[in-house]
Amino acid sequence: MVFQGSKKFRSLAQNGYLKISNHGMIANNRTAALVGLNGTIDWACLPNFNSSPVFDSILDKNKGGYFSIRPHEAEDLDVIQYYKEFTNVLITEFLRDTKVILRITDFIPVSDYPTISFPEIHRLVETLSEDVEVDVGFKATLNYGRDPVTLEARKNGFIFQSVGSNVGIAGELPLKMSDNKVIGAEKIPRRSSRWLIALQGISHLDKISDYKSFQRLEETIEYWQTWSAISKYKGLYNNDVNRSALMLKGLFYEPTGLMVAAPTASLPECIGGERNWDYRFTWIRDTAYVIEALAMIGYKHEATKFLYDMMELIEREKRVRTIYSINQSSDLEEMELDYEGYMGSKPVRIGNKASSQLQVDQFGSIVNAIHSLSKAGGIINSYLWNFVGETLDSLGELWKMPDSSIWEFRTEPKHYVYSKVVSWSAFNQAIEMGKAEGFSGPYKKWKAMADSIKDDIIKNGYNEELNSFTQYYGSRETDSSLLRMPLLNFLPANDRRIRGTIEKIEKDLKITDNLFKRYREDDGLDGEDNAFLLLSFWYVEVLLKMGKTNDAKEVFDSLLDRANYVGLLSEEIDFKTGEQLGNFPQAITHLGVIRGAIMLNSVLKNGKRTSARKPLKIS
Repeated sequence: MVFQGSKKFRSLAQNGYLKISNHGMIANNRTAALVGLNGTIDWACLPNFNSSPVFDSILDKNKGGYFSIRPHEAEDLDVIQYYKEFTNVLITEFLRDTKVILRITDFIPVSDYPTISFPEIHRLVETLSEDVEVDVGFKATLNYGRDPVTLEARKNGFIFQSVGSNVGIAGELPLKMSDNKVIGAEKIPRRSSRWLIALQGISHLDKISDYKSFQRLEETIEYWQTWSAISKYKGLYNNDVNRSALMLKGLFYEPTGLMVAAPTASLPECIGGERNWDYRFTWIRDTAYVIEALAMIGYKHEATKFLYDMMELIEREKRVRTIYSINQSSDLEEMELDYEGYMGSKPVRIGNKASSQLQVDQFGSIVNAIHSLSKAGGIINSYLWNFVGETLDSLGELWKMPDSSIWEFRTEPKHYVYSKVVSWSAFNQAIEMGKAEGFSGPYKKWKAMADSIKDDIIKNGYNEELNSFTQYYGSRETDSSLLRMPLLNFLPANDRRIRGTIEKIEKDLKITDNLFKRYREDDGLDGEDNAFLLLSFWYVEVLLKMGKTNDAKEVFDSLLDRANYVGLLSEEIDFKTGEQLGNFPQAITHLGVIRGAIMLNSVLKNGKRTSARKPLKIS
């Protein structure tokens, strides 16, 4: 048996932290957790994505909570991690001399019923080729470590308790208290297994068999495999598309139908810098990408439900926000924790101040989302069409205003070209959608507004000397978000002004290996801005629009090669080290994978490649 993709256990951590890319994600229909290659869960929020984390040592190696399982003698080991096929059930294997000695299977139970909650993490520990002494470490953090926590022994395990919150551990191997944590050790005979379970919101612990872990595992595998089978995409890069789809499905909060941008908070965009944000919210801007990508591969039900659930929330609040809580149980107000941050990256933020910003492109984005559902054959009822009209009425004035735009600048608002282009696209696509759907509407008025916005952008946002559109009116700098101009059909891809803009973006913002900075403007934040991965996927689409198919494929392949060993991608890439940075895994990056694969497949139908990732294990 030959193993590929294994890593040395001793090389996994740096300064006490696992690399962000050295994690897989497990998820159900309410929350997710990161499982490190070393067998440690260092991030998990229970019971929901936006609950306070019970394990968060990824943000502070000393104060944070964790749930670790590993061989006692681990320094000479190799480690691999992979998913049970077509699921979000994760398997970690420890190898000695190419033989698997210990396997950990991790999952969060999932159900077809959104009202059924399993705030539990089940971990199956199996020995294979030899007896293995196994060490367990368990420490829970409650309410972001701000309240005192007591640790109590119970008949079947231990419970950490704080004000209104508790987390327990039950297991089939001996456990004991040590200071403020639980530890365990046992030499487990070869070809044996043990269950360990973390549980939130419990008052007592039952015997381990009562949690029906094997049954929950079978149900969870069946759920994910049944969902994966719905996909209608069978083209090139099929494995990459499937893994991205599974990851995206794992970020939905089923009780409300909303989706988090990422399951994590404050993983840095720059090591040691302050670009650390909480992404456990729903962004209006992402809605159109989610709907279009899911509908493209056959998940029209998910796309439709997501949009209508989002619309219900907007209607209830009578306003369009930048971001929303997935269940209205968490405060959007931004605060800082007394944590050292991932590898010393401070501050650690919870909540997100962007919720209070004016980002005009959000209004255009929600109209574009409805347009995307219409193109996919989804149901556009009179309620949605009425909302389109109301939004365009508002946008008729808002597009003239300075805003904080797509990058959520924390400096003074400006007249950003990107926001105005998306505003133009909302009017343009509303006309196309309404006529296709057979709705009546003030089409002449909307056409006049679209023409007025376009004229304004060309007059004030295009610099003839530079032969490029600029970041904002009066600027001489460009912005990588303008890669979307030809994708939104603002002007044809072969228009000299678009070609000039793309060339300036390539010259000023493409730093290395087809990775892009977002902008060069001073945004008032400490630390370097790194490569925002979605931009590179947009670049793939732009190249295809320009007829540069070979270049587009080369860029796309290089991006997939940056995914980690289980095919997951974060928000950003460090220009210098190539390491994944930012919140992980990132929904919008994987939406780029799906869109890019489908568009390349439509051009390269006779290609042979079916997956960008090599199999982790070959027998």
